[in-house]
Amino acid sequence: MKKWILILLVVAILVPAFPGGGKETPAKPAGPKKITILCVTSPETNALKVAAEEFKKKNPGFEIVFSEQGRMGYFTNVTTQLVGGTDAFDLVQDNTTYITELAAAGVIDPYDTYLFNPKYTNLSEYDLDDIPVKLVYNGKIYCIPTDLSSQITYVRKDLIGKIPETWDELLENAKKFDQATNPSSPVKYGIMLTALTGGPEAPKIFYTVLWSMGGNVIDEKGNVVINSPAAKKAGEFYRTLAKYLPKDVTTYDYTKVFDSLKAGLTAQAAPFWNAAWNNLQLTDSAFKDKYAIGLIPGVRQPDGSILRTPQTHGWGLIINTNSKNKEAAWEFLKFATSKEGFRIRGKAGSSVYRPSILNDKSYATGEYFPIMAQTYKIARMEPLVTYYSKLHEILNVMVAGFLTSNTPIEEILAKAEKDILELKKQQK
Repeated sequence: MKKWILILLVVAILVPAFPGGGKETPAKPAGPKKITILCVTSPETNALKVAAEEFKKKNPGFEIVFSEQGRMGYFTNVTTQLVGGTDAFDLVQDNTTYITELAAAGVIDPYDTYLFNPKYTNLSEYDLDDIPVKLVYNGKIYCIPTDLSSQITYVRKDLIGKIPETWDELLENAKKFDQATNPSSPVKYGIMLTALTGGPEAPKIFYTVLWSMGGNVIDEKGNVVINSPAAKKAGEFYRTLAKYLPKDVTTYDYTKVFDSLKAGLTAQAAPFWNAAWNNLQLTDSAFKDKYAIGLIPGVRQPDGSILRTPQTHGWGLIINTNSKNKEAAWEFLKFATSKEGFRIRGKAGSSVYRPSILNDKSYATGEYFPIMAQTYKIARMEPLVTYYSKLHEILNVMVAGFLTSNTPIEEILAKAEKDILELKKQQK
């Protein structure tokens, strides 16, 4: 059995495996030019579709088919099909946090074969140095994210004068504009966040609160540290916040929270995904101009600074090992992650993280880009352990316990700690 290891987040340029890479004009792929992409229904997919149309204009003869599925059960379906050896699709859109398991299982191919071969890629033009995030397993790149997501704060600027800087300020606003608490509130909810259990969303949002309070789940040495005073404080904050959230908040995914913004139903959404800002501007919502965005709240430190640490992760396209059209698939994957591809997808609601684009004032206009430049500087990824999927099952139960039960916080944390320790033991 292959040994599982961590995904490494790499910020340095990898040395090309082929001498002279980037100096030759890559050849067009031979063989079939039909590319099938397994993907999830999402704004990121919509942006990929826009990029696909531009790609086909530039590359006549290519056909791109999107096999689209809903979020519920999507990640399980991806794993099941890849491990089962399907060749029904060439590229898979997946969350970067799951890629280590797929790479270790040998069901996806590294980019290296095509990225560092001048036959397929002009490295100088592609500009690998302009991509700060590369997901590496066993020294090979398995994913360059198409989207890098993080969290920011959304507020109704016609109701709230300034972006809350601390969790306490966020809580005050939530109470003030919760219609159940304050019937005169002009909006139904004082606060909204994604807390869907059964997937990755609830833990990712909770990490943002937990880290700012000085806590963690797994420390840098791999120790389980979830049962701590900081985690108790974060759990208590969640339980207090639950008073002003929808009763069925554990069913709230990105779409539900986004729809509440479109309808102007909430005074705040935080922590919430940055992708919602661009996507909101693309709608005909009567409220899209009523929201302002800013950094996520945090905890004020003794020196007056505010500790805020948004969680970040990515969506990316990975190469199915059993694909029969890998060369053609690489042509589109390369385009989607190129500078041109990022610009096209960015205008279509995708998230942009290439520094050259974030710092290009002719493109990066408005309030969004400066906020994201600051956000990416302080954001971090959660521990990408090889038992990630099972870990999140435990964390989902924990977060749901904070939000929907009266079980003492200490008891919930103790159980989470016990379950994670047992999980780690099973992996050895």
